Amino acid sequence: MLSHHTPEQDLPSHTDRERDRQRLDAALNDFLAKGGQVVEVKPTERAVGGPSFVISAQREELRQLAEAKPATEVPDEDLVRLLRARALLGDTLRTASKRLQQPLDRCHSLARAHRLPFKVGYVKGGSRT
Repeated sequence: MLSHHTPEQDLPSHTDRERDRQRLDAALNDFLAKGGQVVEVKPTERAVGGPSFVISAQREELRQLAEAKPATEVPDEDLVRLLRARALLGDTLRTASKRLQQPLDRCHSLARAHRLPFKVGYVKGGSRT
């Protein structure tokens, strides 16, 4: 062995790859044994009922949370959570209040109190929120 050679820099060998394949195969078998399902979708097809692609799983969860239909009377804590999700998705405060079917004044006061980072949008009269 040469003095400048370190074993950490070695490329993965054929046996390392085979070991990884076996580990993945065992994990997949465990997943299936616990009742999991694998649905294969071809690259040219789209999953039934799903988006064409998901940029981030966390962002997708936020979108689903934000688009959930709230009851007519929503507690402040839940509304703040929904408003935060809409803000992170890039909505304006006016759009968020319409989508959540909540009064703009209530949404505005909660957004201001919790310093929610809403996108600035045009408001009739030239002022900005």
